[in-house]
Amino acid sequence: MYLARGLRMLAAALLIGWGLWWVSKTDVKAERVSLIVTAVIGAITTVYALFTYEILIENQKTSKAALDSSAVMERSLRFSQTPNLVYSTLNTKDPTFKSGGEDSIDPIENDDYKIASEELREGGEQKEFVFAIVRNVGQGSAKNIRIRAVYEITDHSNLTRVATVTKTATVGLIEPKDGVALSIFISKVPTPGDGVRFVSATLELTDFYREALGEPPHTVQIVPGQHNIEPSANRVVSLS
Repeated sequence: MYLARGLRMLAAALLIGWGLWWVSKTDVKAERVSLIVTAVIGAITTVYALFTYEILIENQKTSKAALDSSAVMERSLRFSQTPNLVYSTLNTKDPTFKSGGEDSIDPIENDDYKIASEELREGGEQKEFVFAIVRNVGQGSAKNIRIRAVYEITDHSNLTRVATVTKTATVGLIEPKDGVALSIFISKVPTPGDGVRFVSATLELTDFYREALGEPPHTVQIVPGQHNIEPSANRVVSLS
Protein backbone atom coordinates (compact mmCIF):
# COMPACT_ATOMS: atom_id res chain seq x y z
CA MET A 1 0.00 0.00 0.00
CA TYR A 2 2.79 2.42 0.89
CA LEU A 3 4.69 1.60 -2.35
CA ALA A 4 1.59 2.25 -4.47
CA ARG A 5 1.02 5.53 -2.66
CA GLY A 6 4.62 6.58 -3.28
CA LEU A 7 4.35 5.74 -6.97
CA ARG A 8 1.20 7.82 -7.29
CA MET A 9 2.85 10.76 -5.59
CA LEU A 10 5.85 10.41 -7.90
CA ALA A 11 3.54 10.29 -10.92
CA ALA A 12 1.82 13.46 -9.73
CA ALA A 13 5.16 15.22 -9.29
CA LEU A 14 6.32 14.15 -12.76
CA LEU A 15 3.03 15.30 -14.24
CA ILE A 16 3.39 18.73 -12.65
CA GLY A 17 7.02 18.98 -13.77
CA TRP A 18 6.16 17.95 -17.30
CA GLY A 19 3.37 20.49 -17.43
CA LEU A 20 5.63 23.31 -16.29
CA TRP A 21 8.36 22.27 -18.75
CA TRP A 22 5.89 22.03 -21.64
CA VAL A 23 4.46 25.44 -20.89
CA SER A 24 7.95 26.97 -20.77
CA LYS A 25 9.02 25.37 -24.08
CA THR A 26 5.83 25.78 -26.09
CA ASP A 27 4.64 28.92 -27.76
CA VAL A 28 0.90 28.70 -27.49
CA LYS A 29 -1.92 31.04 -26.85
CA ALA A 30 -2.72 32.06 -23.30
CA GLU A 31 -6.13 30.39 -23.47
CA ARG A 32 -4.53 27.09 -24.40
CA VAL A 33 -2.01 27.35 -21.58
CA SER A 34 -4.77 28.17 -19.11
CA LEU A 35 -6.71 25.09 -20.22
CA ILE A 36 -3.66 22.85 -19.85
CA VAL A 37 -2.84 24.26 -16.41
CA THR A 38 -6.42 23.67 -15.34
CA ALA A 39 -6.20 20.06 -16.55
CA VAL A 40 -2.95 19.55 -14.63
CA ILE A 41 -4.47 21.01 -11.48
CA GLY A 42 -7.50 18.72 -11.92
CA ALA A 43 -5.22 15.70 -12.24
CA ILE A 44 -3.30 16.68 -9.13
CA THR A 45 -6.56 17.22 -7.23
CA THR A 46 -7.78 13.77 -8.28
CA VAL A 47 -4.54 12.13 -7.11
CA TYR A 48 -4.76 14.02 -3.82
CA ALA A 49 -8.38 12.95 -3.37
CA LEU A 50 -7.44 9.30 -3.96
CA PHE A 51 -4.55 9.66 -1.54
CA THR A 52 -6.86 11.15 1.13
CA TYR A 53 -9.44 8.41 0.56
CA GLU A 54 -6.82 5.70 1.03
CA ILE A 55 -5.70 7.31 4.28
CA LEU A 56 -9.32 7.34 5.45
CA ILE A 57 -9.78 3.64 4.56
CA GLU A 58 -6.53 2.73 6.30
CA ASN A 59 -7.56 4.65 9.42
CA GLN A 60 -10.91 2.86 9.43
CA LYS A 61 -9.18 -0.52 9.16
CA THR A 62 -6.80 0.43 11.99
CA SER A 63 -9.71 1.57 14.15
CA LYS A 64 -11.64 -1.64 13.46
CA ALA A 65 -8.59 -3.75 14.29
CA ALA A 66 -8.18 -1.83 17.55
CA LEU A 67 -11.85 -2.31 18.42
CA ASP A 68 -11.67 -6.02 17.60
CA SER A 69 -8.56 -6.37 19.75
CA SER A 70 -10.27 -4.51 22.60
CA ALA A 71 -13.32 -6.77 22.31
CA VAL A 72 -11.14 -9.88 22.49
CA MET A 73 -9.29 -8.51 25.51
CA GLU A 74 -12.60 -7.57 27.16
CA ARG A 75 -14.01 -11.07 26.63
CA SER A 76 -10.80 -12.64 27.92
CA LEU A 77 -10.80 -10.42 31.00
CA ARG A 78 -14.50 -11.06 31.65
CA PHE A 79 -13.99 -14.82 31.32
CA SER A 80 -11.12 -14.72 33.81
CA GLN A 81 -13.37 -12.92 36.30
CA THR A 82 -16.63 -14.81 35.67
CA PRO A 83 -17.88 -17.35 38.23
CA ASN A 84 -19.89 -20.42 37.25
CA LEU A 85 -22.17 -21.81 39.96
CA VAL A 86 -23.33 -25.43 39.85
CA TYR A 87 -26.31 -26.49 41.96
CA SER A 88 -26.87 -29.97 43.37
CA THR A 89 -28.49 -31.86 46.26
CA LEU A 90 -26.65 -34.17 48.65
CA ASN A 91 -27.72 -36.62 51.35
CA THR A 92 -24.97 -36.99 53.94
CA LYS A 93 -24.36 -38.44 57.39
CA ASP A 94 -21.95 -35.62 58.24
CA PRO A 95 -23.38 -32.08 58.15
CA THR A 96 -19.91 -30.66 58.93
CA PHE A 97 -18.55 -31.92 55.56
CA LYS A 98 -15.24 -32.89 57.13
CA SER A 99 -15.23 -36.67 57.36
CA GLY A 100 -16.01 -37.16 53.66
CA GLY A 101 -13.11 -35.07 52.39
CA GLU A 102 -15.38 -32.19 51.35
CA ASP A 103 -13.07 -29.54 52.80
CA SER A 104 -13.99 -27.14 50.00
CA ILE A 105 -17.64 -27.12 51.12
CA ASP A 106 -18.59 -24.65 53.86
CA PRO A 107 -21.99 -25.11 55.52
CA ILE A 108 -24.09 -21.96 55.76
CA GLU A 109 -24.36 -21.49 59.52
CA ASN A 110 -27.99 -20.46 59.82
CA ASP A 111 -30.60 -21.72 62.29
CA ASP A 112 -31.22 -24.90 60.29
CA TYR A 113 -27.53 -25.73 60.34
CA LYS A 114 -27.33 -25.13 64.09
CA ILE A 115 -30.15 -27.66 64.52
CA ALA A 116 -28.31 -30.12 62.29
CA SER A 117 -25.11 -29.68 64.31
CA GLU A 118 -27.01 -30.28 67.53
CA GLU A 119 -28.57 -33.44 66.11
CA LEU A 120 -25.10 -34.67 65.16
CA ARG A 121 -23.77 -34.06 68.66
CA GLU A 122 -26.70 -35.94 70.22
CA GLY A 123 -25.67 -39.02 68.26
CA GLY A 124 -27.64 -41.46 66.17
CA GLU A 125 -25.92 -43.06 63.21
CA GLN A 126 -29.22 -43.45 61.39
CA LYS A 127 -29.76 -39.70 60.97
CA GLU A 128 -29.49 -38.27 57.48
CA PHE A 129 -28.98 -34.64 56.45
CA VAL A 130 -30.00 -33.26 53.08
CA PHE A 131 -28.20 -30.17 51.78
CA ALA A 132 -28.36 -27.99 48.69
CA ILE A 133 -24.80 -27.60 47.40
CA VAL A 134 -23.66 -24.57 45.38
CA ARG A 135 -20.17 -24.94 43.89
CA ASN A 136 -18.18 -22.37 41.96
CA VAL A 137 -16.50 -24.12 39.01
CA GLY A 138 -15.71 -20.87 37.18
CA GLN A 139 -12.57 -18.74 36.90
CA GLY A 140 -13.68 -15.81 39.06
CA SER A 141 -15.14 -15.29 42.51
CA ALA A 142 -18.91 -15.08 43.00
CA LYS A 143 -20.07 -12.26 45.25
CA ASN A 144 -23.25 -11.46 47.15
CA ILE A 145 -24.93 -14.75 46.30
CA ARG A 146 -28.61 -15.07 47.16
CA ILE A 147 -29.93 -18.62 47.24
CA ARG A 148 -33.60 -19.56 47.17
CA ALA A 149 -34.39 -23.29 47.07
CA VAL A 150 -37.80 -25.01 47.03
CA TYR A 151 -38.21 -28.72 47.85
CA GLU A 152 -41.03 -31.14 48.50
CA ILE A 153 -40.35 -33.26 51.60
CA THR A 154 -41.91 -36.66 52.27
CA ASP A 155 -41.35 -37.68 55.91
CA HIS A 156 -43.31 -40.63 57.33
CA SER A 157 -42.17 -39.82 60.87
CA ASN A 158 -44.02 -36.52 60.71
CA LEU A 159 -47.76 -36.03 61.00
CA THR A 160 -47.59 -33.83 57.93
CA ARG A 161 -46.07 -36.42 55.67
CA VAL A 162 -45.68 -34.21 52.60
CA ALA A 163 -44.69 -30.58 52.85
CA THR A 164 -43.15 -27.97 50.57
CA VAL A 165 -40.31 -26.00 52.12
CA THR A 166 -38.49 -22.90 50.91
CA LYS A 167 -34.96 -22.25 52.12
CA THR A 168 -33.10 -18.97 51.58
CA ALA A 169 -29.62 -17.74 52.37
CA THR A 170 -27.15 -15.01 51.45
CA VAL A 171 -23.44 -15.70 51.02
CA GLY A 172 -20.86 -12.95 50.67
CA LEU A 173 -18.25 -14.76 48.59
CA ILE A 174 -17.60 -18.13 46.93
CA GLU A 175 -14.09 -18.52 45.59
CA PRO A 176 -13.30 -20.71 42.55
CA LYS A 177 -13.28 -24.45 43.41
CA ASP A 178 -15.14 -23.74 46.67
CA GLY A 179 -18.77 -24.25 47.58
CA VAL A 180 -21.43 -23.78 50.24
CA ALA A 181 -24.08 -26.08 51.68
CA LEU A 182 -27.61 -24.98 52.65
CA SER A 183 -29.48 -27.26 55.05
CA ILE A 184 -32.75 -28.49 53.56
CA PHE A 185 -33.98 -31.42 55.63
CA ILE A 186 -32.98 -33.45 58.72
CA SER A 187 -34.27 -37.01 58.95
CA LYS A 188 -33.99 -38.21 62.54
CA VAL A 189 -35.62 -41.55 61.78
CA PRO A 190 -35.14 -42.35 58.09
CA THR A 191 -37.98 -44.51 56.83
CA PRO A 192 -38.34 -46.28 53.47
CA GLY A 193 -40.49 -44.07 51.29
CA ASP A 194 -39.06 -40.83 52.68
CA GLY A 195 -37.77 -38.50 50.02
CA VAL A 196 -36.69 -35.00 49.08
CA ARG A 197 -37.81 -33.81 45.66
CA PHE A 198 -36.25 -30.74 44.09
CA VAL A 199 -38.81 -28.21 42.82
CA SER A 200 -36.85 -25.11 41.83
CA ALA A 201 -33.99 -22.83 42.81
CA THR A 202 -32.81 -19.30 42.08
CA LEU A 203 -29.27 -18.03 42.36
CA GLU A 204 -28.61 -14.29 42.21
CA LEU A 205 -24.99 -13.20 42.15
CA THR A 206 -22.50 -10.64 41.00
CA ASP A 207 -18.72 -10.58 40.55
CA PHE A 208 -15.83 -8.12 40.58
CA TYR A 209 -16.08 -7.44 36.84
CA ARG A 210 -19.82 -6.76 36.94
CA GLU A 211 -19.38 -4.44 39.89
CA ALA A 212 -16.58 -2.53 38.14
CA LEU A 213 -18.84 -1.95 35.10
CA GLY A 214 -21.87 -1.17 37.24
CA GLU A 215 -23.84 -4.07 35.76
CA PRO A 216 -26.83 -5.53 37.65
CA PRO A 217 -26.60 -8.90 39.41
CA HIS A 218 -26.88 -12.05 37.32
CA THR A 219 -29.85 -14.35 38.04
CA VAL A 220 -29.80 -18.09 37.37
CA GLN A 221 -33.08 -20.03 37.34
CA ILE A 222 -32.62 -23.75 38.01
CA VAL A 223 -35.30 -26.25 37.01
CA PRO A 224 -35.43 -30.00 37.71
CA GLY A 225 -33.84 -30.84 34.36
CA GLN A 226 -30.77 -28.80 35.31
CA HIS A 227 -30.55 -30.14 38.83
CA ASN A 228 -27.78 -32.54 39.88
CA ILE A 229 -28.04 -35.24 42.54
CA GLU A 230 -24.74 -36.13 44.17
CA PRO A 231 -24.22 -39.87 44.71
CA SER A 232 -24.45 -41.15 48.27
CA ALA A 233 -24.40 -44.83 49.23
CA ASN A 234 -26.53 -46.52 51.89
CA ARG A 235 -29.05 -43.74 52.32
CA VAL A 236 -32.71 -44.30 53.14
CA VAL A 237 -34.05 -40.87 52.20
CA SER A 238 -34.23 -40.72 48.42
CA LEU A 239 -33.42 -37.63 46.35
CA SER A 240 -35.09 -36.63 43.10
